[in-house]
Amino acid sequence: WTGSEFRLRETGRGNGIRTFDLQNSTTGLGVDFTHPDNYWDTLTVKRFGTDAHFGTESTYDYYWNHFNRNSIDGLGFALVSRVHYGSNYGNAFWNGQVMTYGDGSSGTSPFTALDICGHEVTHGLTSNTAGLVYAYESGALNESFSDIFGAAIEYDALGVSNGDWLMGEDLGFVIRNMANPNPYGDPDTYLGTNWYTGANDNGGVHTNSGVQNFWFVVLTDGGSGTNDIGNVYNVTGIGVEDAGAIAYRNLVTYMTTSSQYSD
Repeated sequence: WTGSEFRLRETGRGNGIRTFDLQNSTTGLGVDFTHPDNYWDTLTVKRFGTDAHFGTESTYDYYWNHFNRNSIDGLGFALVSRVHYGSNYGNAFWNGQVMTYGDGSSGTSPFTALDICGHEVTHGLTSNTAGLVYAYESGALNESFSDIFGAAIEYDALGVSNGDWLMGEDLGFVIRNMANPNPYGDPDTYLGTNWYTGANDNGGVHTNSGVQNFWFVVLTDGGSGTNDIGNVYNVTGIGVEDAGAIAYRNLVTYMTTSSQYSD
Protein backbone atom coordinates (compact mmCIF):
# COMPACT_ATOMS: atom_id res chain seq x y z
CA TRP A 1 0.00 0.00 0.00
CA THR A 2 1.57 3.24 -1.13
CA GLY A 3 -0.95 5.45 0.60
CA SER A 4 -3.11 5.70 -2.49
CA GLU A 5 -2.96 2.26 -4.16
CA PHE A 6 -1.57 -1.25 -3.88
CA ARG A 7 1.45 -2.46 -5.84
CA LEU A 8 3.24 -5.79 -6.16
CA ARG A 9 6.10 -5.17 -3.76
CA GLU A 10 6.70 -6.82 -0.42
CA THR A 11 9.44 -6.94 2.22
CA GLY A 12 8.38 -9.94 4.28
CA ARG A 13 10.43 -12.51 2.37
CA GLY A 14 14.20 -12.04 2.31
CA ASN A 15 15.17 -8.67 0.89
CA GLY A 16 11.86 -8.44 -0.93
CA ILE A 17 9.79 -9.68 -3.84
CA ARG A 18 8.86 -7.16 -6.54
CA THR A 19 6.96 -7.63 -9.77
CA PHE A 20 6.83 -5.10 -12.62
CA ASP A 21 4.97 -4.59 -15.90
CA LEU A 22 7.23 -4.11 -18.93
CA GLN A 23 4.22 -3.09 -21.04
CA ASN A 24 5.68 -5.01 -24.00
CA SER A 25 9.06 -3.32 -23.76
CA THR A 26 12.26 -5.40 -23.66
CA THR A 27 14.43 -3.08 -21.58
CA GLY A 28 14.45 -1.72 -18.06
CA LEU A 29 12.24 -2.81 -15.17
CA GLY A 30 8.97 -1.34 -16.41
CA VAL A 31 6.34 0.13 -14.12
CA ASP A 32 4.53 -1.07 -11.01
CA PHE A 33 1.41 -3.15 -11.28
CA THR A 34 -1.09 -1.14 -9.23
CA HIS A 35 -4.66 -1.56 -8.05
CA PRO A 36 -6.86 0.51 -5.75
CA ASP A 37 -8.43 -2.28 -3.67
CA ASN A 38 -5.99 -5.22 -3.89
CA TYR A 39 -8.48 -7.48 -5.72
CA TRP A 40 -6.73 -8.22 -8.98
CA ASP A 41 -8.69 -11.14 -10.42
CA THR A 42 -10.87 -9.22 -12.89
CA LEU A 43 -8.05 -7.29 -14.49
CA THR A 44 -6.64 -9.72 -17.06
CA VAL A 45 -3.41 -7.88 -17.86
CA LYS A 46 -2.60 -7.26 -14.21
CA ARG A 47 -3.63 -10.77 -13.17
CA PHE A 48 -0.53 -12.17 -14.86
CA GLY A 49 1.53 -9.90 -12.65
CA THR A 50 -0.05 -11.48 -9.58
CA ASP A 51 0.57 -14.93 -11.10
CA ALA A 52 4.28 -14.18 -11.33
CA HIS A 53 4.29 -12.64 -7.87
CA PHE A 54 2.53 -15.66 -6.33
CA GLY A 55 4.87 -18.02 -8.18
CA THR A 56 7.88 -16.21 -6.77
CA GLU A 57 6.39 -16.18 -3.27
CA SER A 58 5.70 -19.91 -3.52
CA THR A 59 9.26 -20.58 -4.66
CA TYR A 60 10.78 -18.53 -1.86
CA ASP A 61 8.53 -20.30 0.66
CA TYR A 62 9.46 -23.75 -0.68
CA TYR A 63 13.19 -23.22 -0.25
CA TRP A 64 12.74 -21.50 3.11
CA ASN A 65 10.29 -24.00 4.60
CA HIS A 66 12.04 -27.13 3.37
CA PHE A 67 15.71 -26.16 3.47
CA ASN A 68 15.86 -23.02 5.60
CA ARG A 69 17.29 -21.20 2.60
CA ASN A 70 16.78 -17.44 2.48
CA SER A 71 16.24 -16.87 -1.25
CA ILE A 72 18.45 -18.11 -4.06
CA ASP A 73 21.75 -17.01 -2.53
CA GLY A 74 20.89 -17.91 1.05
CA LEU A 75 21.27 -14.24 1.99
CA GLY A 76 17.86 -12.88 1.04
CA PHE A 77 18.52 -12.03 -2.63
CA ALA A 78 15.68 -9.73 -3.76
CA LEU A 79 13.50 -11.58 -6.27
CA VAL A 80 12.40 -9.28 -9.10
CA SER A 81 10.10 -10.31 -11.94
CA ARG A 82 9.29 -8.54 -15.18
CA VAL A 83 6.01 -9.47 -16.92
CA HIS A 84 4.65 -8.67 -20.42
CA TYR A 85 8.07 -8.79 -22.09
CA GLY A 86 8.07 -7.88 -25.77
CA SER A 87 5.31 -8.87 -28.19
CA ASN A 88 4.31 -12.46 -28.93
CA TYR A 89 7.27 -13.68 -26.92
CA GLY A 90 6.61 -17.33 -26.08
CA ASN A 91 9.18 -17.91 -23.38
CA ALA A 92 10.51 -16.91 -19.96
CA PHE A 93 14.07 -16.51 -18.74
CA TRP A 94 16.45 -15.75 -15.88
CA ASN A 95 19.15 -13.26 -16.96
CA GLY A 96 21.37 -13.52 -13.89
CA GLN A 97 19.52 -10.81 -11.99
CA VAL A 98 15.77 -10.96 -12.65
CA MET A 99 13.05 -13.28 -13.96
CA THR A 100 11.29 -12.24 -17.18
CA TYR A 101 8.03 -13.55 -18.68
CA GLY A 102 6.70 -13.16 -22.18
CA ASP A 103 3.01 -13.04 -23.14
CA GLY A 104 3.16 -16.16 -25.26
CA SER A 105 2.51 -16.61 -28.95
CA SER A 106 0.05 -18.43 -31.21
CA GLY A 107 -2.75 -18.15 -28.69
CA THR A 108 -0.93 -19.37 -25.58
CA SER A 109 -1.20 -17.62 -22.22
CA PRO A 110 1.57 -15.49 -20.72
CA PHE A 111 4.38 -17.63 -19.33
CA THR A 112 3.59 -16.90 -15.66
CA ALA A 113 2.35 -20.39 -14.71
CA LEU A 114 3.36 -21.52 -11.23
CA ASP A 115 5.72 -24.28 -12.38
CA ILE A 116 7.37 -21.93 -14.89
CA CYS A 117 7.97 -19.35 -12.15
CA GLY A 118 9.54 -22.03 -9.96
CA HIS A 119 11.62 -23.14 -12.92
CA GLU A 120 13.00 -19.65 -13.63
CA VAL A 121 13.74 -18.75 -10.00
CA THR A 122 15.55 -22.08 -9.65
CA HIS A 123 17.87 -21.09 -12.48
CA GLY A 124 18.88 -18.32 -10.10
CA LEU A 125 19.45 -20.87 -7.34
CA THR A 126 21.62 -22.94 -9.67
CA SER A 127 23.68 -19.90 -10.67
CA ASN A 128 24.29 -19.20 -6.98
CA THR A 129 25.22 -22.81 -6.11
CA ALA A 130 26.53 -25.36 -8.61
CA GLY A 131 26.76 -22.84 -11.45
CA LEU A 132 26.13 -25.59 -14.00
CA VAL A 133 27.41 -24.41 -17.39
CA TYR A 134 24.43 -24.00 -19.70
CA ALA A 135 25.56 -26.37 -22.45
CA TYR A 136 25.45 -30.09 -23.23
CA GLU A 137 25.15 -32.40 -20.20
CA SER A 138 25.79 -29.80 -17.52
CA GLY A 139 23.20 -27.60 -19.22
CA ALA A 140 20.72 -30.48 -19.37
CA LEU A 141 21.19 -30.96 -15.63
CA ASN A 142 20.71 -27.22 -15.15
CA GLU A 143 17.41 -27.35 -17.04
CA SER A 144 16.33 -30.52 -15.26
CA PHE A 145 16.87 -29.12 -11.76
CA SER A 146 14.64 -26.20 -12.77
CA ASP A 147 11.93 -28.57 -14.02
CA ILE A 148 12.24 -30.72 -10.89
CA PHE A 149 11.79 -27.85 -8.51
CA GLY A 150 9.17 -26.18 -10.69
CA ALA A 151 7.09 -29.34 -10.28
CA ALA A 152 7.96 -29.76 -6.59
CA ILE A 153 6.97 -26.14 -5.89
CA GLU A 154 3.66 -26.65 -7.69
CA TYR A 155 2.94 -29.71 -5.53
CA ASP A 156 3.99 -27.80 -2.42
CA ALA A 157 1.90 -24.69 -3.12
CA LEU A 158 -1.23 -26.38 -4.48
CA GLY A 159 -1.19 -29.70 -2.60
CA VAL A 160 -0.24 -33.12 -3.86
CA SER A 161 -3.67 -33.70 -5.40
CA ASN A 162 -3.34 -30.61 -7.59
CA GLY A 163 0.25 -30.87 -8.80
CA ASP A 164 1.41 -32.81 -11.87
CA TRP A 165 4.47 -33.72 -13.92
CA LEU A 166 3.54 -31.56 -16.91
CA MET A 167 5.63 -28.42 -17.43
CA GLY A 168 3.65 -25.37 -18.52
CA GLU A 169 0.29 -27.10 -18.95
CA ASP A 170 -1.48 -23.95 -17.74
CA LEU A 171 -0.18 -22.06 -20.77
CA GLY A 172 -2.47 -23.94 -23.14
CA PHE A 173 0.10 -26.55 -24.19
CA VAL A 174 2.63 -28.87 -22.58
CA ILE A 175 6.32 -28.00 -22.84
CA ARG A 176 7.65 -31.23 -21.31
CA ASN A 177 6.17 -34.29 -19.63
CA MET A 178 8.53 -35.38 -16.87
CA ALA A 179 6.70 -38.68 -16.36
CA ASN A 180 6.63 -39.59 -20.05
CA PRO A 181 9.30 -37.64 -21.97
CA ASN A 182 9.44 -39.75 -25.16
CA PRO A 183 6.23 -38.54 -26.88
CA TYR A 184 7.54 -34.98 -26.54
CA GLY A 185 10.84 -35.82 -28.21
CA ASP A 186 12.85 -36.08 -24.99
CA PRO A 187 14.76 -39.07 -23.59
CA ASP A 188 13.95 -40.87 -20.35
CA THR A 189 17.19 -42.89 -20.42
CA TYR A 190 20.80 -41.77 -20.71
CA LEU A 191 21.86 -42.39 -24.34
CA GLY A 192 18.41 -43.90 -24.96
CA THR A 193 15.58 -42.98 -27.33
CA ASN A 194 15.60 -39.25 -28.27
CA TRP A 195 19.00 -38.61 -26.63
CA TYR A 196 20.37 -35.60 -28.52
CA THR A 197 24.01 -35.34 -29.60
CA GLY A 198 24.00 -32.20 -31.77
CA ALA A 199 24.89 -28.57 -31.09
CA ASN A 200 21.43 -26.98 -31.32
CA ASP A 201 19.78 -25.67 -28.16
CA ASN A 202 23.19 -25.36 -26.48
CA GLY A 203 23.77 -29.05 -27.03
CA GLY A 204 20.24 -30.20 -26.29
CA VAL A 205 19.84 -28.76 -22.81
CA HIS A 206 16.04 -28.81 -22.94
CA THR A 207 15.86 -32.21 -24.62
CA ASN A 208 18.35 -34.18 -22.53
CA SER A 209 16.91 -32.78 -19.30
CA GLY A 210 14.31 -35.52 -19.71
CA VAL A 211 16.64 -38.14 -18.25
CA GLN A 212 16.94 -36.59 -14.79
CA ASN A 213 13.32 -35.44 -14.96
CA PHE A 214 12.18 -39.04 -15.36
CA TRP A 215 14.54 -40.14 -12.57
CA PHE A 216 12.84 -37.67 -10.24
CA VAL A 217 9.36 -38.95 -11.12
CA VAL A 218 10.40 -42.57 -10.54
CA LEU A 219 12.11 -41.64 -7.28
CA THR A 220 8.96 -39.81 -6.16
CA ASP A 221 6.20 -42.13 -7.36
CA GLY A 222 8.05 -45.41 -7.86
CA GLY A 223 8.05 -47.48 -11.02
CA SER A 224 9.36 -50.58 -12.71
CA GLY A 225 10.28 -51.70 -16.17
CA THR A 226 13.18 -52.07 -18.57
CA ASN A 227 14.82 -48.92 -19.87
CA ASP A 228 16.00 -48.19 -23.40
CA ILE A 229 19.44 -49.75 -22.92
CA GLY A 230 18.15 -52.96 -21.34
CA ASN A 231 18.47 -52.18 -17.63
CA VAL A 232 15.67 -53.54 -15.45
CA TYR A 233 14.52 -51.27 -12.62
CA ASN A 234 12.06 -51.60 -9.76
CA VAL A 235 11.86 -48.55 -7.51
CA THR A 236 9.65 -47.87 -4.50
CA GLY A 237 8.69 -44.20 -4.47
CA ILE A 238 9.69 -42.04 -1.51
CA GLY A 239 7.38 -39.07 -2.14
CA VAL A 240 8.02 -35.62 -3.57
CA GLU A 241 9.26 -34.09 -0.32
CA ASP A 242 12.10 -36.58 0.23
CA ALA A 243 12.90 -36.77 -3.47
CA GLY A 244 13.13 -32.98 -3.51
CA ALA A 245 15.52 -33.05 -0.54
CA ILE A 246 17.82 -35.44 -2.42
CA ALA A 247 17.75 -33.30 -5.57
CA TYR A 248 18.38 -30.14 -3.54
CA ARG A 249 21.36 -31.61 -1.71
CA ASN A 250 22.78 -32.87 -4.99
CA LEU A 251 22.49 -29.41 -6.57
CA VAL A 252 23.82 -27.26 -3.73
CA THR A 253 26.38 -29.66 -2.22
CA TYR A 254 27.79 -31.99 -4.87
CA MET A 255 27.32 -30.48 -8.32
CA THR A 256 30.01 -28.26 -9.85
CA THR A 257 30.04 -26.09 -12.97
CA SER A 258 31.04 -28.95 -15.26
CA SER A 259 29.09 -31.83 -13.68
CA GLN A 260 27.83 -34.49 -16.09
CA TYR A 261 25.16 -37.17 -15.79
CA SER A 262 27.80 -39.60 -14.53
CA ASP A 263 28.35 -37.27 -11.57
